[in-house]
Amino acid sequence: MKKVMKFFSYLVLMLALLIFFLPKLNLYYAAEAFLEKKKVYISDEEVLDRGFSLKLRQAKLFFDKLPLAEIERIQLLPLVFYTTFDLTNIRINEGFSDFLPQEIHSVHVEHLFYNPMKVKFKGTNEDSHFYGNIDLLERVLSVHLRLSAKSEQRYATMLRKLSKEEGGYFYEYKF
Repeated sequence: MKKVMKFFSYLVLMLALLIFFLPKLNLYYAAEAFLEKKKVYISDEEVLDRGFSLKLRQAKLFFDKLPLAEIERIQLLPLVFYTTFDLTNIRINEGFSDFLPQEIHSVHVEHLFYNPMKVKFKGTNEDSHFYGNIDLLERVLSVHLRLSAKSEQRYATMLRKLSKEEGGYFYEYKF
């Protein structure tokens, strides 16, 4: 029994050290280079390696050189079996205000090792929320959107592109 406990103690220690010394900055810059190929740019961010997590502050997001959003905080927590990605206080550019809410309070993205081809996400703003998943194998993005009556009137332009479902709206995109 002592040998089993000792083995698991060493295993946990090795996993913790692996996560702590993982080159998170290099992974971030590789992801940034990949996004540039898709015409998505992140600039003016302050990148901080916090040991077990990577944090970005005051990032500006551009799509095809158009300013899309400013994100106050992005935090990546890459654990061995579970990875999370949190975005906080997202301010969308005014040019997209007919299609997207001006402010999104939070977006939480998670990836689990036992389901490697699916990425789940959820987010909230002042009077609505959304959730969905990305199927990496089928290359499909699915989003379920729940809006208040006020938001339904405000984003009527965007809602024309979505399918109506019980309790809200649904959008599916194949990439």
